[in-house]
Amino acid sequence: MNHKQNIVITGGNRGIGYGLLKILSDKHNVIITVRDKQKGESSIARLGHSKNEISYVVMNVDNSDTIIRAADVIKERLNNIDMLINNAGILIKEYQLPAIETSEESILRTFNTNTLGVLRVCKSIVPLMSNRGRIINISSGMGQLEAMESGSTAYRLSKTSLNALTKILSNELSPLGIKVNTICPGWVRTDMGGDDATLSIEESTTQIVDFALKDDFPNGQFLRHGKII
Repeated sequence: MNHKQNIVITGGNRGIGYGLLKILSDKHNVIITVRDKQKGESSIARLGHSKNEISYVVMNVDNSDTIIRAADVIKERLNNIDMLINNAGILIKEYQLPAIETSEESILRTFNTNTLGVLRVCKSIVPLMSNRGRIINISSGMGQLEAMESGSTAYRLSKTSLNALTKILSNELSPLGIKVNTICPGWVRTDMGGDDATLSIEESTTQIVDFALKDDFPNGQFLRHGKII
């Protein structure tokens, strides 16, 4: 895909989201979503000048009203969206606890952001994808049933559910020419991944961008480093 794309990245002010913005803003129009105006302003300022349309909208994926308002602004700025990267997510610091000691509140909060948040955003952005389109949901190997281990109950459940949602959307949006995949970015040195992680943000996001823009983009798959898992 060599032509300029109109791209929306949720949670684009730090970590993987900001890493994606840095790479994609070189050749494409990108709008990031942020929780507050200050984060948006500082993210765009840090990026410096770009010849493309680069901006932010305030959106909280937990809140449908903010998503609907943000989608109206996105439509005004770019009209049509080619790619949506659902990156916004949370990891509540209960991950050392076993499942039977994990609070219901943390499970519901995590599910609300990591799973329902993606569905809410898709509801508002899919209608803007009139020329077919691509959706990439940032998941985690921690949501893979085949390799399921202990701990991080809330996060694991939210990402397993996100993988299921990806399959559902990939089937239902296929008649519109929209392809949906979920990817594990690997273990990345972010606020969430920690300092011991094996990948830098740049290494991870470079692989994600290569996958996102490839010509033979699959549908309904779960991938890591471009390979189906």
